[in-house]
Amino acid sequence: MGLAYKMEYLHPTEEKTGVELVRYSSAFQEKYKKMYNECYHEMREALDRKPYDFIQNDSFFQEGMDTVYLLLDGDEIIGSVAIKDDEIDDLLVNRLYQGQGYGKEILLWALRNMQSGHVILHVAEWNKKAINLYKKMGFDITEIEEF
Repeated sequence: MGLAYKMEYLHPTEEKTGVELVRYSSAFQEKYKKMYNECYHEMREALDRKPYDFIQNDSFFQEGMDTVYLLLDGDEIIGSVAIKDDEIDDLLVNRLYQGQGYGKEILLWALRNMQSGHVILHVAEWNKKAINLYKKMGFDITEIEEF
């Protein structure tokens, strides 16, 4: 059992981003699968959430990928985010690019491209770096959830 926080964007920032993301394309499927599994593996293992590599086969890609956007460096994925109505989901930064401010830039891009004025996200209590980023960018914890 783990804890997650529902966070709401209650203190909008005036910060802007210079990055542009593109809609996910199946041409990036293998690279996305690798990045996704690498980003979540450590947390899933620490919380004993099996399988540790969540994407096991291509069925993962059959639905919902039209909400995923990629930040690219040539043909390499720097990071990604899913925008689902009023929710930011699966904000990921490739391990090779972590610690360079890309998470913040992807978050700013997502906030700029949301269709809703009310924005939420969910984050595992385990993910302290993400929680700190979200708080700095104007999100507050509004609920604690078990998963």
